[in-house]
Amino acid sequence: AKIVIACQKGLRSLAACEQLSRAGYGAGMAWINGGCDSCRKGDLPTKDDIDIRYAGIGGMSELLGWTDVQREENKQLLGGSSGVIGFFVFVLAADIALWIYQGIVAYQETGVFKINF
Repeated sequence: AKIVIACQKGLRSLAACEQLSRAGYGAGMAWINGGCDSCRKGDLPTKDDIDIRYAGIGGMSELLGWTDVQREENKQLLGGSSGVIGFFVFVLAADIALWIYQGIVAYQETGVFKINF
C-alpha cells in the first residue's frame, strides 16, 4: 500500500478508509486491523525505529499513561493512575498546609485561630 490509515484502536481509521474509498481514493490504501495498539514493536517500519503503537496515543491517554504500550514501557507523564492519584494527594496536602498556615497567621494577628472556608 502507498498509504496506511491508522488510529489507536482501528475503528476510526476503518471509517476513514471507507469514506476515502467511496470518494474514489481506494487504490493503494490500507488500514491496520485493530489499530496501532494491536501492533508489536518492529511490525511496521517507522522513522528512527519508534514503536508504532505510540502513533495513536494522545490527549488524556498520553497524560495518564493507561495504554498498553505506556504501561509496558512505563512511559507516562504522571506515572499512570497511581501517579495521578499521588499528584492530587500532594495538591490536597499542600492546600491543607496553606489553610493551617493562614489560621496560624490569623491567630498571631487577632489572638483567634480562625480558618475561612
